[in-house]
Amino acid sequence: MELPQTKNERTKIVKTFVRNAIAGFVIPALFLVVMSSPVRAQVLAHSGDVAGYAGYLHVNWNHFLPSDNHAVYHIDGGYNLTPHVELLGEWAYGPLASESGTTLKTQIYGGGAHFNLMPDKKFVPYALVTFGGDRNTASGFGSSISYTGYYFGVGGGASYYVGKHWGVRPEFRYVRAQFGVSGVSENANAETIKGGVFYQFGGTGKKKASKTPPAQQ
Repeated sequence: MELPQTKNERTKIVKTFVRNAIAGFVIPALFLVVMSSPVRAQVLAHSGDVAGYAGYLHVNWNHFLPSDNHAVYHIDGGYNLTPHVELLGEWAYGPLASESGTTLKTQIYGGGAHFNLMPDKKFVPYALVTFGGDRNTASGFGSSISYTGYYFGVGGGASYYVGKHWGVRPEFRYVRAQFGVSGVSENANAETIKGGVFYQFGGTGKKKASKTPPAQQ
């Protein structure tokens, strides 16, 4: 059998192998661990949490740049109104391009909400919606220019409690950004896959009803 002749062909084979390995081994193993583990924590009403993430961003531009993959770094904090609903504030940073002496970096800052599906379990899937401002900065040859816009995102993930107050959190998002550059309307569609660590503090849980001893005869 002949080996692939191009770098792209070899890269596709490696990506397919890794994807199949993850689907065939890692995901079933994680499912078994989650289902067999006792519950040690839960999302508590009136609790807060903070989280930090790192991952990859694939962005499709409307006009100015070719589609490509980039790193993304993200922090957020939230307050659980109820075990099912958490309000969020977030900030993320991504270096989007660097070529021909020019760099392009983006920042988003906004808020949104998590909607927890099984808040009383150790493994808590959630859906999310976010929105806010988007600031992009292009720099090179001794000068820079910034332009702003807005974004919204939808997606989902899961909070997996490793301990009583902390755990790990994989997440996927679709993000749409809109902004103007020199009078031209530009937009970008992006998909992000990232993972992080969260820490939960405070909150109130369900109180067990006290048992009243039977009256003496």
